[in-house]
Amino acid sequence: MRLTNLTFCLALTGALSLLGGCGIKPSRLSPPPGAQKSDYPRVYPDPATDPKPAPQPESPQQP
Repeated sequence: MRLTNLTFCLALTGALSLLGGCGIKPSRLSPPPGAQKSDYPRVYPDPATDPKPAPQPESPQQP
């Protein structure tokens, strides 16, 4: 039973270490086919369509 648990832990550690490399961001991305050259790279979220935060009401000052 101890060997089975050790084998399972080693297999799980190996599988998780392989999944750890999945989040690597590429250094250069190409625009999708048909996109205008000026569309990429762009800021996310788009400031033109991103809603502005609502102004927060001022709380009364306590003495």
